[in-house]
Amino acid sequence: MNKDKTRSGLFGVAALYLLYQAYGLFESRGDTDTTMTPTARILFISLFVLAAAALLVYAVRLWLKALRDEKQPPEDDTGLKQ
Repeated sequence: MNKDKTRSGLFGVAALYLLYQAYGLFESRGDTDTTMTPTARILFISLFVLAAAALLVYAVRLWLKALRDEKQPPEDDTGLKQ
């Protein structure tokens, strides 16, 4: 199995988890029984969403690179260089 495909999958899972955390913060935004200020809540929601978007972009690029590398034939390192 290709290492880059595995890495891209793990990055995708991490990005989805960050989105899940951001949604949890967004869903409980009206909760008054908390020590987190609304400004801090908005800051962390936006931080998690931006980090998740960056991770998803990187994961997709890594996955596409892995697909391209699979289609190319392996280099022959046993022969003499010309």
